[in-house]
Amino acid sequence: MIRIEQLKVGYHSALLSFPSIELKQGEMYALVGRNGIGKSTFLKTITGQLAPIEGIVFMNSRNIATIPFNALPRFVSYVNARFPLVDFLSVHSFIALGRSPYTNLLGKLNSDDLDIISSVIKQLNITHLKDRFTSELSDGERQLVAIAKAVVQQTDIIVLDEPTAFLDYANKEEVLNQLTSIAKAMNKCVIVATHDIDLVVNKGIQFLLIDETLKTGNIYDTTTTKVDILATCFKSMHV
Repeated sequence: MIRIEQLKVGYHSALLSFPSIELKQGEMYALVGRNGIGKSTFLKTITGQLAPIEGIVFMNSRNIATIPFNALPRFVSYVNARFPLVDFLSVHSFIALGRSPYTNLLGKLNSDDLDIISSVIKQLNITHLKDRFTSELSDGERQLVAIAKAVVQQTDIIVLDEPTAFLDYANKEEVLNQLTSIAKAMNKCVIVATHDIDLVVNKGIQFLLIDETLKTGNIYDTTTTKVDILATCFKSMHV
């Protein structure tokens, strides 16, 4: 769970502000806002990659500022928009990197680690990919593999920065369905920055919308419509 108290995010000055809100386990949140408004800055702040301008972020009841940086991977998994391509790295080996917060300095996997990896690969229906090189995968397959790596990290919180940005419609749908299922079935707090409004509406998820004019973010419930999103995030457009 993430709790935010009067948060302002940015670099030298505040880009966005957020009231006191809670992002709960068992829920998926779609983060929506205009390009360049500060969504990635917000995600980096709530995952401990960037210090807040003002306010506090609590992660599982702990002030994130008190969590050592090398301990953060046990609290939160972060998936970038672009998949890191490495030649001759198998899918299984890539997913196994998600266990690195728990392995020794040599990165040696034990039987429990291998069982977790195998279980997640089966749950996400990517068993047929495990022996292939990551450089051979399609964009949609890479995103599912990146999600699998985040899941084997066994954190309560998974944050993804536009995971469907480079996918076709069918793969966008598959990735979003998998993330919705992970939030509910595995009791994770899943936060997804996305521009795919038509796909996330009516999925029974909550929204974190960035007001275009006020530069503020807030939670909107599962009844939020496309019209609501456009009116909040894209006020300069004609609805």
